[in-house]
Amino acid sequence: MPYLTTNTLTSRPTRGLGTISQVVVKVVNNGSSKAVVYITGLNNDVTPETLFAQELFEVNYREVVTKTYNITQIYFQFNAVYSQELMQIQIFLVDSSGILAPVPLEQLEVSRITSEFRENIAVTTSDFALISFRRNTAVVIPEAVAAEIKPDSLDILASTPVRYKIVAGGTVNGTFVSYPTPTTAIPVTETALQVNYTCTTVTGGRVITQGIGSGIAGAYQNVAVELADQQLQYDLTDEIITLVASSLAGSDNLAAVFRMSEQW
Repeated sequence: MPYLTTNTLTSRPTRGLGTISQVVVKVVNNGSSKAVVYITGLNNDVTPETLFAQELFEVNYREVVTKTYNITQIYFQFNAVYSQELMQIQIFLVDSSGILAPVPLEQLEVSRITSEFRENIAVTTSDFALISFRRNTAVVIPEAVAAEIKPDSLDILASTPVRYKIVAGGTVNGTFVSYPTPTTAIPVTETALQVNYTCTTVTGGRVITQGIGSGIAGAYQNVAVELADQQLQYDLTDEIITLVASSLAGSDNLAAVFRMSEQW
């Protein structure tokens, strides 16, 4: 998961170590693209706790980054948020004799689902870009900047057989806007995403998954697809993610929902 915490640690001698003088954080990116990592160190000697360390940085594909922090507090903890699910983060305590000891990390599930709805979409056998998401480059909340974001699921209501695709990258027409939208009341400070619900075409990019669904003449059939467990390869730091659909039997009017999982 993309949120790790050490919980509260102490700089006093413990577990065969002397007084803790430093903490070393080692980050390895085993993912398919560069990632963003946000590290905070909290001073738990005071109430409310205060920050004594705070860094937001990028880690390229297969890069190893090491950060070292001096410890002057008695009680402290470190947290890490990161944008690529295949990141490896290890934290070490360093005592006054230079002895290193690994710190157990707890994974926390902190997430939201950001979605968009679009209806009365006239499609034919040609590809039609229904809904597209991208990272909001204007967001300033560090946890949101470093959030792991991935396609979660989709629903398409159709009266004919349909084909759907998820396309990473490329260029879409229409306009990306911040939330809230006319159909979805999400405060702009609660999502790291912008959405484009006026798009019709996507040029370039690559298909990262696709499928087909049945339709019922004179009625609607729901094509419901879970995407979270498909381990799709994408780079939402630099790319857009677009839901594309077409009819396999002439023309149709669709309604669709596209959902993105945000963990920050």
